[in-house]
Amino acid sequence: MKWLDRLETRYPHWGLEGLIRYVSFLMLTVFFLNQSEMLPYHMLYLHRDAILSGQVWRLFTFLLIPASTNFLFLIFELSILVMCADGLEARWGTFKLTAYYVTGALLTITGAMIVPGVQFGSYFVYLSLFLGFATLYPDYEILFMFILPVKMKYLALLSGGLMLYQLAFAAWPIKIAVGLALGNYLLFFSGEAIAAARSNRARSIRMNEFTRASTRQTDFRHQCNVCGKTDVSDPELQFRYCTCEECGSDGVPFCLEHLKAHKEKRDHLNNP
Repeated sequence: MKWLDRLETRYPHWGLEGLIRYVSFLMLTVFFLNQSEMLPYHMLYLHRDAILSGQVWRLFTFLLIPASTNFLFLIFELSILVMCADGLEARWGTFKLTAYYVTGALLTITGAMIVPGVQFGSYFVYLSLFLGFATLYPDYEILFMFILPVKMKYLALLSGGLMLYQLAFAAWPIKIAVGLALGNYLLFFSGEAIAAARSNRARSIRMNEFTRASTRQTDFRHQCNVCGKTDVSDPELQFRYCTCEECGSDGVPFCLEHLKAHKEKRDHLNNP
């Protein structure tokens, strides 16, 4: 994303801090306006024919249509949306988050202008924000529906699987919307995704090596009291237990070489 870094250097103050918080408030307002039938959703969707006939507000208002039709679900939806946006903004900064959001919106507008007779909403634009947050914070836990604790990476895997299913089997307008959302995500996150995959692979290799090393060090039956060699580290080595007065009745293990040295030392002490 070097091109984006150059743009940020050139326009460091572009973007609105807390943008998605304002958008979420407007989405809540639009929800109540639709419920009261003062401003129905069908006047706000992205629709090519309506835009070309002069309803240019649809280029913006489609972003204010929430996916939820139930108030409780809407609160959950908006809380997740704000959390994801705040997390991305904290990691990226205002400029990059705004660029990500605006790019997703522009791609959706492009798709709507290509496909006649179909209305587009904001669902996949905000889903790309969710996927972005899950990429940067995979182990972050949320209370799903305020009850069940779930890590973001599992919800993202489920959402990604559903998107791929829709991309394969849904109608063409849905395929286009899904493809644009995934394209926006890959445009901004391909580098992070590759780095995360490499990091996870390296971590897995280190864990396997540590496990093998721990097994080598602890999973043995005999270990020489002098040199520390075991029947695991040296399978051909023979061990004996000494039960002299110094070693005690339970016995102390020695390899044959150090058992001999131990006996010679003991004999020397007993027979000076």
